[in-house]
Amino acid sequence: MNVVIAGFGSSTLEKRSDRGIAAFALDAALAALADAGVARDDIDGYVGAPFATNAGSPHAEGGDEISLKTLSSLMGLRLSWGADLYRRYPTDMVASAAHALQAGTCRFVLGLRAMYVAPGLDYATGATRQVFGADQFTKPYGHTTAGARFAARAWAYMARHGATRDDLFAIVDLSRRNAARNPQAIWRDKPLGREDYLRGRMIAEPHGLYDCDLPVCGAQAFVMCRAGDLPQGATPARVTGFSGFARPEALWSMSGRRVTDLKTAQLYDGFSSMVWEWLDGLGITAPGGAPAFLRDGHAEPGGRLPLNTFGGALGEGRLHGMGHLREAYLQAAGRAGRRQQAEGPTLVQVGPYDDSSFVLLEPATA
Repeated sequence: MNVVIAGFGSSTLEKRSDRGIAAFALDAALAALADAGVARDDIDGYVGAPFATNAGSPHAEGGDEISLKTLSSLMGLRLSWGADLYRRYPTDMVASAAHALQAGTCRFVLGLRAMYVAPGLDYATGATRQVFGADQFTKPYGHTTAGARFAARAWAYMARHGATRDDLFAIVDLSRRNAARNPQAIWRDKPLGREDYLRGRMIAEPHGLYDCDLPVCGAQAFVMCRAGDLPQGATPARVTGFSGFARPEALWSMSGRRVTDLKTAQLYDGFSSMVWEWLDGLGITAPGGAPAFLRDGHAEPGGRLPLNTFGGALGEGRLHGMGHLREAYLQAAGRAGRRQQAEGPTLVQVGPYDDSSFVLLEPATA
């Protein structure tokens, strides 16, 4: 595939802010253009994922969501192609942009994901008086709030394989230590010891407070193009594969790679136990082998397969996978600074067990 990510940009990440979502989105978009060396007038494609996924989200345009129409108007973009995806994952954004670029519909695509913690709302419960579709069978009982459905899966995994909350702490501990090397991470200066972790209030057992990522105000953005259109001076990462949750194995057939070729993996960790499921599910570990993989240090920087080298969502803050994609780009492009691991194929997985998508990035010279 002849498509690359040419640059990436980020706003600041803040727990709460008096600035609106549009300000964060514009900061990230302009930073991405500057990083890629692309002028605003060169952008003729756009892909976004505005859907706010917090349980208590009001889904308000310009409140906790921002659309293609709003952002393109604010930036004065003249687009020949644009899409807002209901699927909210950056990995899907990359796949959609790659299709548009390969088809020749546009030359430079801006991709953006912004999230915002609206004042006065409780993002843990999301109580509502009326629900529709499949939600009517689960939402009134709290199955989809505060990570309850993932907690149930974590309990089942622990019962089958003998894992403990100490094994969950190993994931959180790795995230905090990796976040210490990420100047953008919300938890970068806040190490967490085992006793403090265990004292954290229970959210949905076995997930305690620190097993859950932290919603933030912020945005990140990227620029994609065909390799032949790469601006002079840009440092690209090549998109060599992508797939969806129905056929994750398509990632390998598209890229010609195998899981053993990976140099790093950025696995979605909205709740700590999710990391177990994808280590096992991707065949990185045998079924039930994920906790030992972490305990034995294989996920550490310099280990067999370094994981979430920027701190993950548990360390950086909840951008619903944009941080994972950004770190994969930086690793593949050799731009991760003191977090840099061996250059080579790096995997991005975003989403839960039943709704993930995947992207493989590699150095442009690979």
